[in-house]
This record gives sequence, C-alpha cells and structure tokens, in this order.
Amino acid sequence: MTWNGRVVLLDASVIITLAETGSIDLLDSVRGGLVVPRAVKFEISKEPAKSALDTCIDEGNIVQNNILAWAGEEDQDKLVSDSATRLGNDPGSVIDTESKVPMIVNGDVALLTGAQLADECVVITDDKPLRQACKSISIPVSGTIGVLVRAVETGDIEPDAAKETLYAMDEVGARLSASLVKRAERLIDDAAD
Repeated sequence: MTWNGRVVLLDASVIITLAETGSIDLLDSVRGGLVVPRAVKFEISKEPAKSALDTCIDEGNIVQNNILAWAGEEDQDKLVSDSATRLGNDPGSVIDTESKVPMIVNGDVALLTGAQLADECVVITDDKPLRQACKSISIPVSGTIGVLVRAVETGDIEPDAAKETLYAMDEVGARLSASLVKRAERLIDDAAD
C-alpha cells in the first residue's frame, strides 16, 4: 500500500505539536500518503489537535486506517506480538478482539506494525521508544523537526517563520533541548540554501 511512492505513518506527538503551533498544514510538504492508524486517532482527544486531525481526514489530506486490515490473518498475531514486545508491551493487551473488526488499541504498536507491513514507509514520531524500535528494524524515522525542515526545503515556509515555529514547539511542550534547537536551526538554514 503506497501513495506517491511511500506511506507516511503519523504519530500523535507530531500531530499534537503541529496543531498546537498552528502548523498542521506543514504536513502538506511531506512526500507520500499520510496515514494515521485508528489507534493513534483515538489517542488525540484534546483541542486543537483533535479538530485539526478531523479536518485533515475530512479533506482527504490524511487517511485514517485500521492497520490490521493491511495484514493477512496469519500475519496479524505475529506482527502485532513482535511490535508490542519491541515496545515493551504485553502482546495480549494491545488488540481489541471484542469489536466486530479486531483493532490494535495502542498507537505505537499500530505504527510499528503498519511500518512492517508497508512496502515503503517512514514513521514520523517524536516518541523516543518508538523511534528506537523503528531504527532497530531499519524503518526510516523522522519527527516534527523533520517536517519543519522539509517544509523549508519545499518552500512551504520561510526559514525565519520556521525558526519561530521551532521556538513555539518548545513552548507548547515538545521539550527540546538547547542543543537540539541549535541543531534544528542549522538544519533549517541548510534547507534554505
């Protein structure tokens, strides 16, 4: 399953940060089909992120998906169990088997499972354990800063405005270290050249 060459799986952390800084539209600069697993959508319950995500889904900019629909039944248990274990979760606690259609209820497990099922994929998350799990099985990872840098590269945001967004990300709780902010500023400057 790919759009424009790859699937881009979005985590709640990225959507929340971009929505809280009024920058959700920067996702338009990301190459590929933007997908939010249903479990991730259910994690986003507060405003402004909930409304921003709903609008993106309604407008067709982001697709909401039950990741298990991508797998054959014989693959589901193994992949979900592997993903849950890599993330330190009990494999038996991450699937809702009571619903009509089985569904992963843990967003990070859904993202890691989906990344293993997609032909070409990148996971966009700021969650350190998920980033480490993806890297351990060679799944490309980016984060909110990567989206910001990409938007500068594509001309969707000017470098000065990107830096202001970077500082706003820190203010809304993205917990950016001083060294990460400096590195991000350099990446933004490089992307503008």
